[in-house]
Amino acid sequence: MVLASRIVCRLLSLALLFTTALGGILLFFVLPLNAQSTNASLTGRITDSSKGVVPNALIVAINTGTRVHYETVTNATGSYYVTDLPPGTYRIEVEKVGFKAVIKSDLVLHVQDALEINFEMVLGSASNATLSTLLVP
Repeated sequence: MVLASRIVCRLLSLALLFTTALGGILLFFVLPLNAQSTNASLTGRITDSSKGVVPNALIVAINTGTRVHYETVTNATGSYYVTDLPPGTYRIEVEKVGFKAVIKSDLVLHVQDALEINFEMVLGSASNATLSTLLVP
């Protein structure tokens, strides 16, 4: 009787181990399928004319088709990240007190684009915007 009880316990332990291992294998192969995105992202660095970083600059990505605004600010190293942008045509505006605003128009984003776009800001009034043309291959 004791021997039968030990065998049953051993079989249950092996079944639990097998089920756990199988579950882990299934998660390993299934999860990456959900990670694909249909959106795009922008990243870059904002510097001044002397190549110094510009922290706390406001970055606004405006979808020109829907007029939806996506905003972020640069971090301490002047870097910015804008994620989950639906495909479309965008206008990018960069503003910081004490600098002229920089505007890049007609930026076309496609599914899963991950573009790096850097900006250089010039000292001056924010009301004097610098318009940049952007050529993206």
